[in-house]
Amino acid sequence: MTAVSTAGLGVHVRAVTPTPAQAQADFRALLNALSRPGVLDAVGRADGPPALTVAAGLADVEVPTAVLTDSGDEHWARALHLATSAPVAPPEAARMVVALRPPTVAEIAAMRRGDALHPEHGTRLIAAVTTLGAEGVGLALSGPGVPGTRRLRVAGLPRAVFAALAEANAGFPAGIDTFLVAGDATVAGLPRSTRIEIENGDD
Repeated sequence: MTAVSTAGLGVHVRAVTPTPAQAQADFRALLNALSRPGVLDAVGRADGPPALTVAAGLADVEVPTAVLTDSGDEHWARALHLATSAPVAPPEAARMVVALRPPTVAEIAAMRRGDALHPEHGTRLIAAVTTLGAEGVGLALSGPGVPGTRRLRVAGLPRAVFAALAEANAGFPAGIDTFLVAGDATVAGLPRSTRIEIENGDD
């Protein structure tokens, strides 16, 4: 860690650390989003990436965490681990993966899914997206918590990501619970129980 990055890291730690009250409010919003797949909720706005603020409210010393970043954004990963004391883990061993850039198909395929007896061992994925609801990849969602079919549009992740998630969750109750967090702090949940169909249209 360079002197320059060390000097500025405290600012980044503060930027991703929610207050206890905000963390509780965010947790309620996430539970609501996960119980009603495709319905938009909102988490608190912060100075850092909203996906990292969400993760900071969920991570602790017992949650091995991986942060996927583009080159030059590694300071956000360091800030999250310092703020939460969450152990650093590779994506394939992490209980929580925070994707500040689109995860690859191979990364999703390697994430932990748990099994029929221990589905809670599956990865929790928090993925940053550009926007929710207005444009992007069209998803048709069905399953528990969805009356019939619910549609959601997601900008900022390619179609291949959702195809990989659908494949990872094909063996329910094993699978990956996913939160999509947009830049404006809106959030949508895609629990492992949700069936995802990708509609024709723009990525």
